[in-house]
Amino acid sequence: MATLVTIRKAKDVGALIRKARMTSGLNIQSLARMTGLSVNQILHLENGNIYAFHESIDDLMEVAKNCGEKLDVRFEDSGGLLNTFNPKEAQFSIKDSIPVFIQKRA
Repeated sequence: MATLVTIRKAKDVGALIRKARMTSGLNIQSLARMTGLSVNQILHLENGNIYAFHESIDDLMEVAKNCGEKLDVRFEDSGGLLNTFNPKEAQFSIKDSIPVFIQKRA
């Protein structure tokens, strides 16, 4: 049974994969072809849907590590806390974190 901690971890991992995919300029179909996963698996991963992975954070992390290898994202799990290293992280600006519908258009 999934706990709140594992659900939160799954959501965090999924958000990181989505952010890395979008930064790389890839769509879901391209990432699916690169990793050999289905589009549905990528969608479930990015949405942090742990229930699609038999409620197992280990199964979800295995798929996330597969995607992470293609997106230059490393996952290190120590003591139940997720640590990530993303060399592309420094490329994000504050403007990138503001949703498009809130940004002022000229």
